[in-house]
Amino acid sequence: MKLYSLLLGAVLAPGTLHAQLNWWESEPLRIIDLTTSMTRPDQYDPAKLAARKAELGYNAEHLEIMRMPGGLDDRGFFFRSKVAAIENPDYLRRYAPEAHKHGLRTFIYFNVHWYTVKFAEQHPDWRMMRENGQPLDKVYDTGADFCVNTPWREWVFQVLRDLAAYPIDGIFYDGPVFRADTCYCRYCREKYRRRYGREMPSKAKRTGKDFARLMEFQGDSLKDFLHDSRVILKGIRPDLALYMNGGVRGANWATGRFNRKLIAEQDLLGSEGGFISGDLTRVPLWKPGLTARLLETQAGGKPTIIFSAASHKPWTFSLLPDPELRLLYADTIANAAGVWMGITPFEFEEPEMAALTEMNRFLEKNKAYFTKTKSAARVGVVWSDVTANFYAGAAAQLIDIDRTAQRSNIGNLDGEFAGITESLLRAHVPFDVIDDVTLENEPLDRYQAIFLPNVACMSERVAANLRKYVEAGGNLFADFETSLYDETGVRRGDFALSSLFGVSAAKGIAGPRQWDYLQPVTAPRLAAGITRKLIPSTVYYVRTRAGAGEAAWKYTEPLAGRYDGVPALSNDPGLVIRRQGKGTVVYMPGDLGNTINTFHTPELMQLVANAGTQLGASVARLENAPGSVEVVARRKDNRLLVHLVNFTGEMTRPIREIVPLPDVRVTVEGRYSRARSLWTGHALPLHNGGVTLPSLREYDVIVFE
Repeated sequence: MKLYSLLLGAVLAPGTLHAQLNWWESEPLRIIDLTTSMTRPDQYDPAKLAARKAELGYNAEHLEIMRMPGGLDDRGFFFRSKVAAIENPDYLRRYAPEAHKHGLRTFIYFNVHWYTVKFAEQHPDWRMMRENGQPLDKVYDTGADFCVNTPWREWVFQVLRDLAAYPIDGIFYDGPVFRADTCYCRYCREKYRRRYGREMPSKAKRTGKDFARLMEFQGDSLKDFLHDSRVILKGIRPDLALYMNGGVRGANWATGRFNRKLIAEQDLLGSEGGFISGDLTRVPLWKPGLTARLLETQAGGKPTIIFSAASHKPWTFSLLPDPELRLLYADTIANAAGVWMGITPFEFEEPEMAALTEMNRFLEKNKAYFTKTKSAARVGVVWSDVTANFYAGAAAQLIDIDRTAQRSNIGNLDGEFAGITESLLRAHVPFDVIDDVTLENEPLDRYQAIFLPNVACMSERVAANLRKYVEAGGNLFADFETSLYDETGVRRGDFALSSLFGVSAAKGIAGPRQWDYLQPVTAPRLAAGITRKLIPSTVYYVRTRAGAGEAAWKYTEPLAGRYDGVPALSNDPGLVIRRQGKGTVVYMPGDLGNTINTFHTPELMQLVANAGTQLGASVARLENAPGSVEVVARRKDNRLLVHLVNFTGEMTRPIREIVPLPDVRVTVEGRYSRARSLWTGHALPLHNGGVTLPSLREYDVIVFE
């Protein structure tokens, strides 16, 4: 179905490859965003402010030059603009030269998703409209928003022209975004009718071709807005960079932020992978790194940025402890992304800033090892945007930390991905995060193994490519409803990958299984280290019919109560392992990833870890280190770079103290003549293909050459 490809739009913009690098490509960006927009931006001495940012080690900034407590309007511009309602002091004229004196590249932060209600009431024709005909309200509790298809866009474009008259280096758009029940303004309705010859469908029904068209339309509306913005800026100065607050590793159907589509009109790709909130014990330690891996896949070779808030959300003024800040930073750069730190003026002089300064200086000193590197991973884990957008078990991310709930807890997509990736990370398996476009359009033979954590929605083309991949020798690990729906969320009669799985889907899902079990019936190598006769069951599983595959594990019959005796063995397959062509396929009908994410069942985590280490040989292996150390393997020229991020804390979060690890052994594949620690600068003796790192705190990079 062509709508799928149109929706994701894996097209690179002209100029992606350059004989000469643009300034934003020449080294990793170390961006500070000091949130001065909550008060008057001009209250700070420009020379002292620029000097302080440079002193902290940053080489770029998002400059907040528009005052916006409660949202943006036309009264808070501290620069000259033809659309300003009042004339405030021209702080930008004073500040921009000072920034350049200190080597700071200046992006102007332009909020294009949050406006005051008063300003919105002055421009009712610009407002984003809900499906029920009412204007969008309560944005961040008190504000409103405008639609990219209204005349508001011309107001934005005039502000761009006004800003580009100053010696700035780029524009960062915070937004634009749609919302879960927007936009149904008259401009959107008319534009949709002209394009498709029909009325706009409801956003409430998230399956089928109508919903696919609606997502295509909203994604293209954002792309058109970015395109026109880009033409204006590049027409004034080609060296002005443009990018936006991009799509997240989550469902982007609500906002329209489809990175594969929108990257064509941006110079960088950024996302809020480092915003952490609520009960941090439920937030993946490696959230920034996982987001960075996905962005690298989606960016088409353009630089990526992970946005990290220095505060523990939802509190704006709650600075994270020193180790958490270091880990946000380290996990970002280990996974090939540039750094953005959002800091309030209350935090700007706090002692924890020294931690970020040390990280900035480390990156500056070693920038050659973080520029234009390539992943050395041989395992790919799929994050399926298509499944996130069409599947009932996916929640939608809005902006900042706001979310809309999934329609069903069964097959929770975030949980599936989190459980599989945590198991691999704790087994020290380097992996890339790839997506539907990778599976549909790109070579897969660089991966020895591909994991499909409930990739429920899948096109026939992707399924065909995966069959070819396995026949040629690739290994596949899948669970739950993978391939049971088409690319628009419509359920199939059977798995598209049924011939690989060796089973067929029957009707119905079993569960919830609150105190039930899986039982091994054979002892495959993949189950090495798993010796229990009864293993806690996945919470749900797809009922399947036996085919060419032989079940290594089976589900037990459900117990009425937890103490109701020893369960009988059922005929329902619980784990199927089979050879197909030159490859191996592992399929578990249960919601394996989500169960791991919920309970961290040791046997289930061991199963995934075994799959990672047996099906995909790693270029780097770790010894004498706990599972709380993340391993990232990258290459630059003839060098192998092994990044080690140590999340070992005191078993709670926020982490206040990191436990240093002594004598961590790193063994690598290949022949190298020398090695050294980037953090200390010390040479490390090579012995039997590896080195021993005397001590690991939060972060180090071992360079083999």
